[in-house]
Amino acid sequence: MQHLPAGFHADIPAEVYHADPCEAPSLSSTIARVLLEQSPRHAWHQHPRLNPDYKPDTSPTRPMEIGTVAHKLILGRGRDVRVIEADAYTSKDARQQRADAYASGLAPILRPDLEAAEAIAQAARAAIVGIEDCEGFANGTPELVAIAHDPTGAWLRVMIDMWEDRGDEAIIWDVKTGDQSAAPQGIGRRIANMGYEIQAALYERVVVRLRPELAGRIRFRWAFVENDPPHLCTVAELDNIGLEVGRKKVAAAISLWNRCLATGNWPGYPARVVLAEYPAFAETAWTTREMEDESLREMGIDPFLVRAPWRPEPAPKKLVGAV
Repeated sequence: MQHLPAGFHADIPAEVYHADPCEAPSLSSTIARVLLEQSPRHAWHQHPRLNPDYKPDTSPTRPMEIGTVAHKLILGRGRDVRVIEADAYTSKDARQQRADAYASGLAPILRPDLEAAEAIAQAARAAIVGIEDCEGFANGTPELVAIAHDPTGAWLRVMIDMWEDRGDEAIIWDVKTGDQSAAPQGIGRRIANMGYEIQAALYERVVVRLRPELAGRIRFRWAFVENDPPHLCTVAELDNIGLEVGRKKVAAAISLWNRCLATGNWPGYPARVVLAEYPAFAETAWTTREMEDESLREMGIDPFLVRAPWRPEPAPKKLVGAV
């Protein structure tokens, strides 16, 4: 595989990007999330340049295939589509066509699913460009790869769904299709749950490294699109608190990445018994029910609950000279 230098690179196939074409193994936002939310061992296992037995996932679900094709249609770029003339993957022939498509680097999709993907894409594009200050999405550069050699020594890579260069400022667009709701009131929690603040911060860091004059002039926008009709869309930017948390997480991920690369040690989970912290919200929910549920009010006093919790006694110290 030919390595790509630091810079912006257009027309790079997705499979080339995901294979990591940098001069040295690089950190992506996905691997950064795995480092922080799982373990370095997981990150090593999922990295195409580190794990010699790495194999990309080629068995997605039908909703994932719909999302892949809708994503291509929204951006106007992506893997070529192979339409399978069947209603489901129940026949041997349909399953074989699907396998052959993946082996050829194509995006397979069933005929009825293609119609769904087309409806999603049409609704999404119309919704995005219909929002004030979002008209430039239609004229952006799709799937732009950016590679940077970070001052820490780490190689970083991102694939920007849509790059909107406005000269003295820029918009980084990322399109998220799926079965989840795109209701505005749930977007903040969704970003936190999925670790998307890491994505925004890493993309910003890479672009600023390549275009220092854009520091403080970059906005990261997600377009969250619902797969289910009527395929509504919410365009969102993260607030300053979320962005700052993302920047701190990226800094931590890069530090951990560099340390693991330097030592060759990619630790997993702690080799000790851990104390599981019971969530405060779960305790509050039960306490509230105890007070409000009439069926529990007459429970009385359980003698087991009045006992002091068990605390193991420390082992007696052995006296010096004792046999």
